[in-house]
Amino acid sequence: MRLEVVHTTRFRYSGKIAETVMELRVRPLDGLGQHCRDFDLRITPRSAVGSYRDGFGNHVHYFNHLAPHDQIAVVSRSLVETGSFPNLPLPGSGSGGTPSAYGQDGFPEDFLDSRPPVVQVAGVRRLADRFRPADLEDGAAVEAALDALTEHIHARFEYRPDITTVYTAVDEVLKLRSGVCQDFAHLFLAVARAMGVAARYVSGYITRVDGHVGHGASHAWAEAWIPGRGWIGYDPTNPVKAGDHHVRVAVGRDYRDVAPTRGVYLGAATEALEVAVDTRVLNGG
Repeated sequence: MRLEVVHTTRFRYSGKIAETVMELRVRPLDGLGQHCRDFDLRITPRSAVGSYRDGFGNHVHYFNHLAPHDQIAVVSRSLVETGSFPNLPLPGSGSGGTPSAYGQDGFPEDFLDSRPPVVQVAGVRRLADRFRPADLEDGAAVEAALDALTEHIHARFEYRPDITTVYTAVDEVLKLRSGVCQDFAHLFLAVARAMGVAARYVSGYITRVDGHVGHGASHAWAEAWIPGRGWIGYDPTNPVKAGDHHVRVAVGRDYRDVAPTRGVYLGAATEALEVAVDTRVLNGG
């Protein structure tokens, strides 16, 4: 499947500011079922842009705009090919099937420890005890446990925008019994790690298909390390295993490692943020 993603972020300031320093994680990754065929990044006002790969292998772009300005626009356009694995619903979500392996990259032991907002609290430990497989070396048992956890999060937690932020901790999500994709991904990570399963946060996009939630903005889900299989994506918001309608942009321990934009500015003005994501399947995709 061939997908086009246009991600627009605008920062508007109440007055002139003297400097903006910003880093971006908006270029899709290659591998594990997808390939970024083309990528274009435009910064307004025009700025020199550098790039590097961070410790998780994510593409990072950065710039430092020094001239006075009252707005910044960041527009990325990506052409991505996916389809090395199917987009399959989990058991009980409609149709069945067996997901394909994601591959064997990365160091799963890096994704066993927790830190805020992915915190190990009593509610997380109770869920871990409920879904923990009898044998963590049995790939099929681990996968079945995570299928059940994904379905549980989707069934028991309400998708409600604007009641949390990307930094809301898991204990607060458990109290609210609601949140958005970042919250559900963080909760999945906390429980999986409490069970002893390595799991990492994924930022990216999802196309509008079959009523899936998350299109029109950045999306988030999780990947868990399955013995004998490698990294498998779990999207508890929808709930499905990640498939060819998902576009992976960055991976990390939690949202803080993968934020699409992160920066500071010099000045006394207040900031307003607008974000829009347009994801579409291209003809012939």
